[in-house]
Amino acid sequence: MPIDTSFLVLMFAISMVGSPGPANMALMASGSRFGYRRSVPFLLGTLSGFLLVGIGVAAGVGTLFATFPALRHIFLVLSAAYILYLAYRIAFQTAGPGKEDIQPGYLAGCIVHPLNPKAWVMLIAAFSQFVDPANPYFVQLLTILAIFGATGLVLNSCWVFGGSLLNRFVSSTALLKRINQLLAVLMIIVVAIAMIRSGILV
Repeated sequence: MPIDTSFLVLMFAISMVGSPGPANMALMASGSRFGYRRSVPFLLGTLSGFLLVGIGVAAGVGTLFATFPALRHIFLVLSAAYILYLAYRIAFQTAGPGKEDIQPGYLAGCIVHPLNPKAWVMLIAAFSQFVDPANPYFVQLLTILAIFGATGLVLNSCWVFGGSLLNRFVSSTALLKRINQLLAVLMIIVVAIAMIRSGILV
């Protein structure tokens, strides 16, 4: 892939990966509640899940949504259900007497992007805009996924770190709980917007 095209992919990845979305809200909430180090497995899981989405898009799974609209609606309902559950688990669920908080781990992170409409949209857009049929497809695929993976590692880590700063500097447990609940509400709003745009809620 030419250097100038790779640079455009990088700029596109930064704008998409760094912007607020269900995954970034979940990462920040995890960092806020559990700190950066304990959130690393969840972070690595989200990166692995994003790679799975990339493989799915490259294999043509994304075209099924256009061919079978019902599958797209089912996918959006499943994604909304999981992200709502994740919002509850991170921000609202409290540990019982004598129990520690149960944090989302690697496997929970792996599911986030496959059920995240934003991840599918950004990768479908990236492949459609930047893949040149005249050049080797596999090399371009690896380049795009590598750029998105590196960008995700840096920017998603920033969201976790931002949450961990709240964990470190906000001394009030009640205030920290309210911040986590606000992040969960933002996740729900993002999902609602996606559902409305899809025509499911209107």
